[in-house]
Amino acid sequence: MARAKSVLVSMEITIVGRSHDCRFNKKHRLEKGMSRLTIKEDGDEHHYCLTCAKVFLVQGAERLQALLAEVERLVG
Repeated sequence: MARAKSVLVSMEITIVGRSHDCRFNKKHRLEKGMSRLTIKEDGDEHHYCLTCAKVFLVQGAERLQALLAEVERLVG
C-alpha cells in the first residue's frame, strides 16, 4: 500500500544564525539566536518571525478543519 500523501509543506522551528528580516513583514527583525518558522518550498527555505507564523498556522488549521468537515459530510 502506498504511503499517504501529506498536505503539509515541510515546516520546522529553527534558530536564526544571522540577523535578517521576516519574509512576510520586513518590519519584523529576526535577531541571531531567536526562534523562527522555516518553511521549505521547491528547494528554497523561507523564514518567518513567530508572530507571523502564528497567524499562518491558525489560518491553516482553520482551513484544514473546514476541508475535513466537508470531506466527512460528502463521504458520510
